[in-house]
Amino acid sequence: MMVRDVFPEGADPFFLDGLILQVRTGSRAYGLSIESSDEDSRGVCVVPKRFLLGLDTFEQQESEGNDHVIYALAKFARLALQGNPNILEGLFTPDRHVLHRDELGDRLVANRQRFLSRKAGERFGGYARGQFQRMERHRRWLVDPPPGPPDPAAFGATSEGGQIRFPHTGKRKAFDAEQAHWNHYATWRRERNVDRAKIEAAHGYDTKHAVHLIRLLRMGEEVLTRGEVLVERPDAEELLEIRHGDWSYERVLEEAKARTAALPALVKSSPLPETADHGAVGQLVIELHAAGFARFGS
Repeated sequence: MMVRDVFPEGADPFFLDGLILQVRTGSRAYGLSIESSDEDSRGVCVVPKRFLLGLDTFEQQESEGNDHVIYALAKFARLALQGNPNILEGLFTPDRHVLHRDELGDRLVANRQRFLSRKAGERFGGYARGQFQRMERHRRWLVDPPPGPPDPAAFGATSEGGQIRFPHTGKRKAFDAEQAHWNHYATWRRERNVDRAKIEAAHGYDTKHAVHLIRLLRMGEEVLTRGEVLVERPDAEELLEIRHGDWSYERVLEEAKARTAALPALVKSSPLPETADHGAVGQLVIELHAAGFARFGS
């Protein structure tokens, strides 16, 4: 699968002509795919001078459904320096999942260690917390859903002249919080992904969130202790057990909490630098752009 196959005909081809790296991403790259898994990719391109020196701008191009994304080199580099897990993975993807890489892509990947820092390990942990919060919230809604929208009267509110009035600001804020909670739940229930709903019904929690939660925490540890991003998972068999519901919700929570608690000490003891090598990466981006301009004849 090449990235040209997923963008509509008639699109300005500069982001395709300037493509220097494209990798398979998601469950297929992790070794966690099942029959229904999507085909996802992420790419990097150099752009014509008009996007760097003129008034035109370009940061990324997404396919319909956002399964395939191409980033402008500068944006890709900025996100990687910030430790963005999804971006860093593209620099460490095994060759068998590389869909395209030219000589400029080779140079980018050859400098991948310059993008790593302790911040990267922290960002993996931050992404894991997002998965944990969603999984925990959905679990709570499954086993103890809110009974309905809050009643203002339960917060001491009265109706005067067609307006609802609360006895004091504290009660109003409490009502607003409950209303926001109900709205969030109602939106989730209404727009709930059918396949994810089946997973939750079968196992009592979203095992897909759980897989990514444990994966991200383990990858964060690997970044901090080994200084590399292990995209193709050595623990794929165990992670697939989670995906298939073989782990209890309590077991997932136990591991997630233990690894989360251990993360600050790993950050402190990591051999990685506090921050990535911004100067070297900046010079690399300049050189790759300069080399790439020849593709566009200017």
